[in-house]
Amino acid sequence: MLSCTCGDQYEWYYIPPDDFGQLSNRKRRPRCVSCNALIDMGADCLEFESYREPRSYYEECRFGSEVPMASRYLCESCGEIFLNLSSLGYCIALGDCMKDLLKDYWELTGFTPTRL
Repeated sequence: MLSCTCGDQYEWYYIPPDDFGQLSNRKRRPRCVSCNALIDMGADCLEFESYREPRSYYEECRFGSEVPMASRYLCESCGEIFLNLSSLGYCIALGDCMKDLLKDYWELTGFTPTRL
């Protein structure tokens, strides 16, 4: 569901990228967190650096206020939808289906893609 506001209750958070980058320096191909497609090495994608708050004194001493987590990725087609909707001011949660969010946006604006 599209929303213009983000809540303040979260288990982890991410830093959204400004633009696409090429997937490299990985042993395995990651999956898109939206459509679950495998992302090929060298393919354009969005990488989201992810963090969470420390859960113990040890983590706080070792990492400070941000414990790094594994990056999450969006494939090129889902990433394009993410960048466009977020540039319009919508709050996007990673893991949401970007194609469904795009359909929600079309319904809200009255856009009909078949008229193109």
